[in-house]
Amino acid sequence: MKILIISQYHPPEMGAAAMRWNDYAHILSKIGHKVTVLSEIPNYPSGIINEKYSRKWFWIEKDPTESFTIVRTAVWANGRHTTIQRIGFYLSFMFSAIYGGVKLGSFDLIFASSPPLFVGISGMVLSKLKKIPMIFDIRDLWPESARALGEINSTLILSIAKWFEEKIYSHSTGFFLAVPGFTEYLTKQFPFAKRKIIANLMNGVSKKFINKIECDNSKENDIFTVLYSGNIGLAQGLETVIKAAIILKNYPIKFQIIGDGVERKLLEKMVHKLELVNIEFVDPISRNKLITFLKSAHVCLVPLRNNILFMNAIPSKLLEYMACGKPVIIGVKGEVEDLMQKSNSGICIEPENEQALADGIIEYFQNKKLRKMHGSNGANYINQHLLKDDLIEKAMEKIEDKL
Repeated sequence: MKILIISQYHPPEMGAAAMRWNDYAHILSKIGHKVTVLSEIPNYPSGIINEKYSRKWFWIEKDPTESFTIVRTAVWANGRHTTIQRIGFYLSFMFSAIYGGVKLGSFDLIFASSPPLFVGISGMVLSKLKKIPMIFDIRDLWPESARALGEINSTLILSIAKWFEEKIYSHSTGFFLAVPGFTEYLTKQFPFAKRKIIANLMNGVSKKFINKIECDNSKENDIFTVLYSGNIGLAQGLETVIKAAIILKNYPIKFQIIGDGVERKLLEKMVHKLELVNIEFVDPISRNKLITFLKSAHVCLVPLRNNILFMNAIPSKLLEYMACGKPVIIGVKGEVEDLMQKSNSGICIEPENEQALADGIIEYFQNKKLRKMHGSNGANYINQHLLKDDLIEKAMEKIEDKL
C-alpha cells in the first residue's frame, strides 16, 4: 500500500510529535508499505531553520536508513511567541503541504497527524483532490488544548478552528487515537464518528529504541539526578519543578531539564534570579545521547499543568523513561493513573504541587529498592504491552479490514 503521512514535525526536529510518525514510518516500511512523509523544513522547537535546509522551499530526500521518502516543504519559522506567529506558523505549512502533496502523485491512503489541526485541512484537501481515504491521527484535542493553554484566545479564531475540526472529522474515513480515552470525546461531540473506523494507536516504544537502550552501558550518576526531557512549553508547567528544587536545595540532588521551547528562557531567568545551583538546563540532544542521559538519571519526571484537558494524557516521554528502566513521578491525573497502577512503575501526584513532587523525589532518594523495582516493572510493561511495532500492525489490520 502506498501511504502518505502528513506530520508537520519530523526529525531532525525533536519531540514526541516528530518521533511518532518517524518510528511508525520505519515500521510500516519494514512490513512492506511504500511510505512518504510530508513535513515542514526543520525548525522546531527553536524556530530557526536547520542549516542543512536553509533557503530551501521544497526538498525531497530519503530518511537516513533509506526506508522511506521524506518531502519537506516551506514554513514560516518563528519563535511562536504571539497568536499571530503561531497561526502563521501553522497556516504556512498547511498551504505548502497542500502544494507539496499535489506534486507527489497518487497514493492509496493518507494519514494526517494533529495537532496542529491545520495538518488535517491539508490532508482533507489532498484526500478530496486525489480521491483517496484519509485517516486522521488525533494526538491531542485541538483546538481545545490551545484554548486551555492560552495559545489562542481569540473567540473568532477558536470558532473558525472548531468549524474546521468538524469538517475534518466529518471527511475522515477513520481515526487513529493516541489515547483510548479520546473515543468518548469524539463520539459525544461528533456522533457521526461512531460510523467511522476508530483504531487505537497509542504512543509506545519501538523495538529499535529498545535495542539502543540495551546497547547503552551507561551507569547512574554519582549524584542523585532527577531528569525531565522534552518540550519546555506552556503545557508542562515546569515552574513546579523549579519550586521543588528550591525545597530540596539542601539535599545532594541535581535536576536536569533537557530540551527547548517557548518557556525555557523564562525558566532560566527564574533559576538565575533564585540563584539555584541544583538545576542544569541541557540543549536538545540526539536520541542516542538522550538514552545515555536517561540511563544516568535516577528518577524521571512527567509534569503537566493542572487542567481537566489533560485527564486523558499519556505523554510519550513517560513510555521512554519506563523503557529505560527508570521510575517516574507523574504530575498528571486521569487515564495515566490506570497505566501506573497496571505497570506499578511510578508515583502519581497532584499536578502543579511542588511539595508533593519534592516528597516523591525524597521517597525515591531514600528507597533504592523501590526505585529499582519500579524501574524494572516499567521496562517489563513496555516490552509486553507497548511496543510500537505491535501497535501499528494491529491498527493497520483494523484499517485494512474496514476500508
